[in-house]
Amino acid sequence: MLITGLIITNLLGLGIVLSISQQLKWTEILGLMFPAGIGVQTFMMVCLDFVGIPLTATTVIIGSILLIGALSACLYHRRNRLKEWIAPKKTGSYPKINWLWVLSLVAITIVCVMNIAKTMYYSTFDTDSVRGFNLIGMAVAHEGTIKNLSLYTGANFQPMTHNLYMTYTPLAQLGYAYLYMLGAETSKIFNALIFISFIFSFYGVTSRFATRTLTALTTFFVIITPEMLGFSSMSGTNFTHALYASLAILYFIAWYYKKNPSFLWLAAALLMLNNWTRNEGLAFIGAAVCVLCWESITVTKQYKKLILFTALCLFPFIFWQIFLKVNHLEIAQLIIFKPYWDSEKASLIGREMWILFKSSTFYGFTFIAFLLVLLSNVWHIFKKSDHLVTIILILLSWLFYTIMVYQIDYVWDSLDNVMKYSYKRFMFSFVPLLWFYVAAGKNINLIFEKIDDFIWSSKKKKVK
Repeated sequence: MLITGLIITNLLGLGIVLSISQQLKWTEILGLMFPAGIGVQTFMMVCLDFVGIPLTATTVIIGSILLIGALSACLYHRRNRLKEWIAPKKTGSYPKINWLWVLSLVAITIVCVMNIAKTMYYSTFDTDSVRGFNLIGMAVAHEGTIKNLSLYTGANFQPMTHNLYMTYTPLAQLGYAYLYMLGAETSKIFNALIFISFIFSFYGVTSRFATRTLTALTTFFVIITPEMLGFSSMSGTNFTHALYASLAILYFIAWYYKKNPSFLWLAAALLMLNNWTRNEGLAFIGAAVCVLCWESITVTKQYKKLILFTALCLFPFIFWQIFLKVNHLEIAQLIIFKPYWDSEKASLIGREMWILFKSSTFYGFTFIAFLLVLLSNVWHIFKKSDHLVTIILILLSWLFYTIMVYQIDYVWDSLDNVMKYSYKRFMFSFVPLLWFYVAAGKNINLIFEKIDDFIWSSKKKKVK
């Protein structure tokens, strides 16, 4: 049952991804299948619960099969385009293989195998998962409902503990529930598949902007980021959110620079799922909408695309708020909407940010590498606007999230703890973006083009 359920999830994801774009590489498809499939399944689970249909493995699988059928019918009408997409892959030339690229792939594989072994061996133990995310998944799988969970109606109900977790948009929690419904002994299969998916998808999209060797090295550096690697094996939401948020921005960048319309809608789909994983995903939606708004005002002078993109990105978040409101699961508003100034609060945020950014224990040398490449590209940035939009998206996302942190009324925890833990983990979403810029920067690309040519030339001389 478990294997069948996961196959259906991936088939659903495959149908979704191919329906959005027929210009993806195999690595991108392999990386996006599971995240897309499980994202849509969890949304469907909320819809089923909304109308009173019990959540069981049978109902979710039947719903998924019906969706697969609908997507297959749509793809059948696009079969000629799909044939054109598949044909070059059959006759395409083989890549230039060099030892540095191979070694990087071997290193990635070793890290991946070790991390998956760690993920599957250790049971769920971190606090947020034990009393929140994983617990909700187990409860939903056992009781077949979200809105009537005993966690929120029983004698042990604790509004500030249980309901606080309920306000999180539910992709990860319901992903865990789906696996438990299928008979899994642990929800951490979800985390293992997310980690594998991230490696394939990040490699695929980054390879559009960098040499094969540089892409492999960059992917390796991303996945060995200490704190991020550690949390990828836990039953939380942070690494999952990092996948959706970072890939959404990367495909938005790919749309902007490669001028492929399908990438914009792929970015929209990933931004939807980013916000379906954590509420703070609004920061990335805000950044993408700002850039698209500027492009609409200054270039296209058309706004239909902007309106549709914004509406799609915000729909899951709005839908979840309606679900909570209708079922009386919302809690007191924690956001301070009026502007204000608190120098002590701002000072604490700034001080803790500096500690996080300069710590190699948390993020390795991610920020150092980013700053060095950024400085080396100053001339290209100002003279040729080289990846200026990439930098703007990173800075805007970070700024919007920091403003969100500042505007929260901390009645359940201290700001100091939020900065030391929540803020630190939210920065996982920026690690792939920073390393992507390292790979996409003009000067580093020129260097690695020469390195690849040198290694390839040396290999041919030895063969002769």
